Order: sequence, then structure tokens, then C-alpha cells
Amino acid sequence: MRYQWFGYAESLFLGCKPIIVEGPSDQHYLSAIKSILIGKGMIQPTAELVFPPSGGAKTAKIIASILMGRDDALPTVLLDGDSAGKQAAKALQDGLYVGNKELVLTTDEFVGGMKDSEIEDLLPAALLVQVIDRIERRAESDFESKHDTSKPIVPQIKNWAAQEGFELSDDWKVQLALGVKAKLLSGPDKHVDDAMLARWAALFGR
Repeated sequence: MRYQWFGYAESLFLGCKPIIVEGPSDQHYLSAIKSILIGKGMIQPTAELVFPPSGGAKTAKIIASILMGRDDALPTVLLDGDSAGKQAAKALQDGLYVGNKELVLTTDEFVGGMKDSEIEDLLPAALLVQVIDRIERRAESDFESKHDTSKPIVPQIKNWAAQEGFELSDDWKVQLALGVKAKLLSGPDKHVDDAMLARWAALFGR
């Protein structure tokens, strides 16, 4: 079965450059960022960039092994800067990536000094706030009134939902990502400033 996965991975990503991410929301955000940067001429990839999800930080090593392919070239990995992401990054750098530590990235490197960040913190916070308040109508108080721009946004959304007495859906992060992606692609200049574009370009440069 494992060899079938190796063959499948090689054929699926033939001619592409895979960057392993944690989940499907990461895929949506990064594909939007990629399109915006290419549209502005800030990056010029020599191969199609794709973002296969590992299903979580802990399984990134398995996916990396599968995607090494025939030439044994390790793919880049982008993980959250939270505790799970940091632990997974260290495990990869001390193990499979011991000679290629620079290929294991965390979001903390690209969010302007914020610690324990997640992929959502790479995006315009005001836009995420707008979209989550539009998606989630059960709260008496909008998330906008609770949001602290100096802290990672995902834990804040979870705490807000708990305080308001409702449970977020299992796919809430994907719903949020899809909403943010649509708005970004329809009008990036409305939401993204030069400083954020520079951080995005630095990420893709790595």
C-alpha cells in the first residue's frame, strides 16, 4: 500500500513543487497569496506551487517521506508556530530534515514578531474578523468587539465562541478560509498593505 502511495504522489505532483502544509485551510490561504504575488509580479515560480495538506503537524513527516520522490529531494514544509507546530518542526529538523533544516518553516518567521501564530495570522486580521462575523450569527456580541490584533486570532475565535455559548462547526476554519480567499482574490488592494505583501514575498522566497 505504501508503494502505491509513493507512485500516486509522484504522478500527482509531477512537474510541481509541493509545499507541505497542515490542513485544507492552509491550502486555500496560500493559493490565494500565491495568485496575488504572481499577479503583482513579486514572485515568478519556475514550477507550479502546490500545497498538499498533511492532516496535522504530527503527520507531516509521513507526507514528506512520500513526496520525496525518485530524486530524494525533500519538499518544503510550512507549519504553524503554535506548540504543536513547533514540536513537529523540531522533530523534522532533528530527524528526516537534519541536513536540510532550512526547508522546515513556521509561520512565526513571517508574521512580524507574533509568537504562537497560525496560518491565519499571515492574513489581514480585519478581513478575517469581517468574514467570521458574517459566517457566525449566533453570537450576541460580534467577534470584532473582542479581537486583539496583537495576539494570534484562532485561539481568540475559539474563546469568543465559548464565551458566547456556542460550538464552532468542525469545518469552521475551512469556511473562514474560503470566505477570506474569495474576498482577497476579488480585491486584494482593499485588504493587503505593502508590509503584508513584503512578508508574503519573503515567505515564498524561502
